[in-house]
Amino acid sequence: MHRSLVRSGVAAAVAFALFQLGGCGGGGSSSTSSSTPTVTATSVNGTVATGSAVVGATVTLTDATGAQATTATNTQGAYTISVKGMTAPFLIVASDATGISTPLVSVLAKLPNGTAPAVANVTTLTTAIAAMLTASGNPLDLASTTALAKVTLPSVQIATITLDAILTKILAQNGIQTAGFDPIGVAFTPNHTGADAVIDTVSVVSAANGGLLLLSNATPGTTVALNNQTSQSVTLAAPPAAANYLEPLASLLTACAASGTLNTSCSPAIDSAYLENGSTDLAVAHGLTEATFNGAVFGSPKTLAFFTRNGKQLALVQLPVTLASGTAAGVLYTIAQQLSTPVTLANGTQLGWDLIGNQSQFAVSIMSQIQRRTFLDSKLNDVNRYESGLTIAIPTASNPTVYSASVTGPGLAAPVWLMQRNALGSSSLGLSDLPLSAAPVSPATTSSNTELYRWSWQSLSSTANFTPAASSGYYSAQSIDASTVPLYSTYTVTFYDQNGVQLGQSSIINPGSPLNAAAGSAVAWPTLLPDFATQFLTPAGSLAGAQYAMSVTWSSLVNGQNLAYPVTSVQIQASPGTGSGSTTAIDGFSISAPNNTSVGQFQTTVFAGVNAGGVQTCTNCPFPALTSGGSRLVQLGGGQNGITYYDLTKYND
Repeated sequence: MHRSLVRSGVAAAVAFALFQLGGCGGGGSSSTSSSTPTVTATSVNGTVATGSAVVGATVTLTDATGAQATTATNTQGAYTISVKGMTAPFLIVASDATGISTPLVSVLAKLPNGTAPAVANVTTLTTAIAAMLTASGNPLDLASTTALAKVTLPSVQIATITLDAILTKILAQNGIQTAGFDPIGVAFTPNHTGADAVIDTVSVVSAANGGLLLLSNATPGTTVALNNQTSQSVTLAAPPAAANYLEPLASLLTACAASGTLNTSCSPAIDSAYLENGSTDLAVAHGLTEATFNGAVFGSPKTLAFFTRNGKQLALVQLPVTLASGTAAGVLYTIAQQLSTPVTLANGTQLGWDLIGNQSQFAVSIMSQIQRRTFLDSKLNDVNRYESGLTIAIPTASNPTVYSASVTGPGLAAPVWLMQRNALGSSSLGLSDLPLSAAPVSPATTSSNTELYRWSWQSLSSTANFTPAASSGYYSAQSIDASTVPLYSTYTVTFYDQNGVQLGQSSIINPGSPLNAAAGSAVAWPTLLPDFATQFLTPAGSLAGAQYAMSVTWSSLVNGQNLAYPVTSVQIQASPGTGSGSTTAIDGFSISAPNNTSVGQFQTTVFAGVNAGGVQTCTNCPFPALTSGGSRLVQLGGGQNGITYYDLTKYND
């Protein structure tokens, strides 16, 4: 079997690495007399960035013994942390306070000699290096002191050379020599030029079975699996535009938000032909209002992928937004287009692109999803498991004439159908109970009560397997291999009215990585606090009776660190028992940001009959009591990097 130079351990390559990257992952060394004690750095500093600085990130440094030190980044994404009395190697994890980015990881194999601080940046590139030090490709595996002990200066240097070779074209585009480029140990400024432009250009995304993939936004179909077998066989392409090509959009959109004009009048940022999710307004297109965005600040756009459609150069981009209150609103996914003639702004800057949107006449989004389903009952088919597939969200309020819709595209062997639900408290179409061959007509409804389509599942029990129903509208007929589904796939959504008449079609891009259920083992999951789960989700619990509102509590701590995905939506689904005389399920959602009650612990209140938009959809409709034949489910939902995560805990009585 052919093995690359980097992974073969050839002595000449390692020697070259030591020469070129003497300071990589820990700084250079200087000779000292054998009788003079060696002085090493007592602090570590660096920059946390994904292209833009990650402000307010929690940076946790873990040493070889498991001891930890924590600090936070400043407004430039910089941090400093004392390591006096601590033992290298170090693992450094930066958790984004806004929840926009998944945790970033870096390593420091040894401290440099001398009194100057060691430099250890924490970026997309350093996360890739850390992933290449593991067998699984999950850099958080290094949190184990056993795994961290195997991080050596040569191993970090070899991973760095491998990464540099993969990035050769992108480094050259930004004026950086491949030989000796050290993403960990060389200081940089997050200003979208030089090393930061390289970070802007690449993404590290979830692989289908867990672990990470590295890709360039120039050719997202070309990916590199990151693990200790990664070689130099693939060189990622450089993009057709400079990393800061969309930078003027941030200030232009911020100005329009201040005046309440995030629509086609927001020229030259938003094109006159802008259309997205049925709206010509950027805020409304993403399920929000102009009032919500009043005073909002837009951050630097991040380009996920360049592509062409109908002869036009387009880009899938994400726009980070911070509300006037200082609360991060997450990111908006949209489409930018290259202008035939650049626009010269008042400050002399040229803007060559503007926002055109996905051109959909209807409100719809499709994202990758993965679930962890935990059952507190003992029914035979209630097997704890992971499930994955797509979240297909078609809000009913934004689509008043839409009664049903079908979806086709990669990973879907047959059309997937969504239709009106029979549950109260929902605000979107639900997947059909059974596979359909034609559009349903009124008054047909679905009792599936879900928008989560599943194409992969994996039981967590060693003694029981889960098998979905032979004919289901929300499970694929057979589990698929999501690694065959292209990244940033486009899906065709066809909309129908209550009479089954076609209304139109939309092409929707999934901004997340397609996942197999096996990837669930690599997810940092939040967990319901046991007291609440016992009281509300068991028939003998003190809260098993009918409830109009419920205080839900959970923890986001994983191995003592606040690493779980940020929970942004909490939902309760409750179905009445057979003796209640009703068959109507009641849904309810939280309507405000969770309260951070202590480190890594959160609380929110869920109201019966309140939909995801905060609208009370029914009166005198409590969550029914948990009695024989009934069920209750609590769902902790969140999203990062175009993937929606759901931790579901359920009891079927």
